[in-house]
Amino acid sequence: MRKVPFTLTDITIYGALALFCVLTIYPFWSIIVISFSTPQAYYGSQFHLVPTSFVFDAYKFNFDNPQLLRSFAVSIFVTVVGTTNSLFWTMITGFFLSKKGLAFTSIVFTLFLVTFFFDGGLIPNFILIRQLGLRNSLLSIILPFTINPFFLILMKNYFSNMTKEIEEAAIIDGAGTLTLLFRVVVPISKPIIATIGLFYAVHFWNDWFWPMIYLSDQKIFPLALYLRNVISHATSLGVDPGVVNIQNPATVRAATIVITILPIILVYPFLQRYFVHGLLLGSVKE
Repeated sequence: MRKVPFTLTDITIYGALALFCVLTIYPFWSIIVISFSTPQAYYGSQFHLVPTSFVFDAYKFNFDNPQLLRSFAVSIFVTVVGTTNSLFWTMITGFFLSKKGLAFTSIVFTLFLVTFFFDGGLIPNFILIRQLGLRNSLLSIILPFTINPFFLILMKNYFSNMTKEIEEAAIIDGAGTLTLLFRVVVPISKPIIATIGLFYAVHFWNDWFWPMIYLSDQKIFPLALYLRNVISHATSLGVDPGVVNIQNPATVRAATIVITILPIILVYPFLQRYFVHGLLLGSVKE
C-alpha cells in the first residue's frame, strides 16, 4: 500500500501544534533556567533559553526559610483533606442526582445549578466565614469549596450514562445503596473520579486568593500564598526584604515557583490516561 504524503493541511496542523508546544514549554523552561542562575547570568541573558550557570543559592535560600516547609506541609494537608472531602460529597450527590426516579432530584440539581451562575460575593462570604468561627482556620479554605457545580454535572452525567443492568444485578444480589455505590459504581468509574479528583487537587494546591482573605496567621499559610508573597516582595517571608534583594529577587521567585508547581505536575502522568475518557463520558448526556 502506497504511503500517502503529508498534505498542506497536515503540515499546517502539525506546525501549529509544534508552535503551541514551544509557547507552552518555554515559560516553564525559562523559569527553571532562571532558578539556577547567578545574578550575573540572569542579568546577562534576555531570553534564558540556555543555562549559563548552575547554582542552588535560590533553592537553599528558600529551604533555609522555615516558612516554606510549614507552607508546604499546610498545602499537602489542605490538598489531601480538601480533595478527599470534595470528591466524596461530589460522588454522593452525583449518584443521588443521577437517579431519575427519586423525589426532589430536579429541585436539588437546580439549586446547585444556580450557584454555578450566581455567587454571593466576597463580602457576604467573608461575613459568613467569620460568623461561623472559621476565620484563621484551614476549614475556611476547604468547606466552602466542597462541591463544584461543574464537576457535579460531569459526575452526574457519567453516572447517568452507566449501564443500568449492572446496578440491577447488584440490587438483586442484595446490595444496598451505599454498597451499590462504593463496591459496584465507584470501581468502574475510575476515569471520572481520577479526572475530577485531579481538578480538585489542582484547585486546593494553587489557591492563594481565599487563603489571603481568610487567613492572617503566617504559620498556616499554604504554599501558593507563600509564593504570592515572595512574588510581591511581601514581608511575610519571615526575613528582612533586604536579604531577598541580596539573593536576587528574580532567582528566588523562580525557585519558589518551581518548588510550588513541581509536586502537582508530577501527579499528571499517573492520571493523564483517564482524562479524555472521563471528560468525554461526563460531558455527554443521553
